[in-house]
Amino acid sequence: MITTVKADRMVVISDLHLGNPFSKARRKVAHFIRWAAAQGYDICINGDGLEIAQASFDRVMYEVPEFFRIIAEIRRRGREVYYVIGNHDIALEHFLEDWGVMKVSPFLNVHSGESRVRIEHGHIYDPFFVKYPRLYEALTNFGGLFLKVHPQLYRLWINFEKFKSKLRAKRQGIVGEHPSFREAAFELSRRGFDSIVFGHTHHPGELTLETGGKYFNPGSWMLSTHYVEIDKGQVNLKSWEEM
Repeated sequence: MITTVKADRMVVISDLHLGNPFSKARRKVAHFIRWAAAQGYDICINGDGLEIAQASFDRVMYEVPEFFRIIAEIRRRGREVYYVIGNHDIALEHFLEDWGVMKVSPFLNVHSGESRVRIEHGHIYDPFFVKYPRLYEALTNFGGLFLKVHPQLYRLWINFEKFKSKLRAKRQGIVGEHPSFREAAFELSRRGFDSIVFGHTHHPGELTLETGGKYFNPGSWMLSTHYVEIDKGQVNLKSWEEM
């Protein structure tokens, strides 16, 4: 099982949800991955790249083949592709290995330049997911039905999360996120990681932690085209515009 890698240059994207009724990411992701590989970056998809929880098998199979063809093409060019497992694609935990087209992992510890970067999806830091896993799963499946009827309802939920986070007495963390994600990033920073990258929440942003380390979240490509760039130890949150 691959959990530690060395990479001078890498880009991290998260929560593509290919196959989800709401996701329109397929074409943009294809162009972005080709662009990143041409620039000399390895690629990490930080969880929920495939929508297994809220999509039919037929829809996933319609959207996935092109995605895998592009990844195989990139691997042939010498670039590495890593896939960190999330909660919507947790079934992939049975395939923690090198598939030939990509390397599947529960998390990644990346050594780049003089920096150590921790990449993981972050669902294990979601209090609702941890405390009520069966209810979370049931609501996720139920939410999938709503998305099929009216996909734009998802934007209302994201805006509600942002509004709720702004009402907290202590506004700790990226806007829209529960404070537990900042707390988890802080603990990982204390263990020696210079930068921490989560996904899961679909809220892009970055924070400087009390340790001096940085926490990043590239959000979801269902909503925006943010990515985290790792370049010889320097880590930054960026937004990609299609050429």
